This record gives sequence, structure tokens and C-alpha cells, in this order.
Amino acid sequence: MTIHAANPTTDDERDAWHLHESGLSWAQVGREIGCTESAARAFAVAYQQRTDAAADEAQISLF
Repeated sequence: MTIHAANPTTDDERDAWHLHESGLSWAQVGREIGCTESAARAFAVAYQQRTDAAADEAQISLF
């Protein structure tokens, strides 16, 4: 099992999100990327928060 540092790479975050979106359970995602189920979930949440924030910044205000 791979031990991840406190600041995970964005690849782990992106991979966790994509794997879960493709239908894998959090336990399966964790096994796939080499971490715990809760770490996989945290990676995916971090990825979604970061990409949502980037999209919000790029959004043109209509009003």
C-alpha cells in the first residue's frame, strides 16, 4: 500500500474522482490508487472543490 503525504498530488485527486464517477465504490477506488477508502473520498472532494472554484473564476457574469 502506498502512503500518501498530507498534500496529495492532483493526479491522485483527479484519478479518485474519475474512478468513482465511472462507478467504482470508494473502497475500490482506494485499492486502485493505493490508499484508504476515506483518503480516496477526500482526494475526490478536493478535486471537485478545486475544479468548481476554477470554473467559478472563469465564469463570465451575466449581470
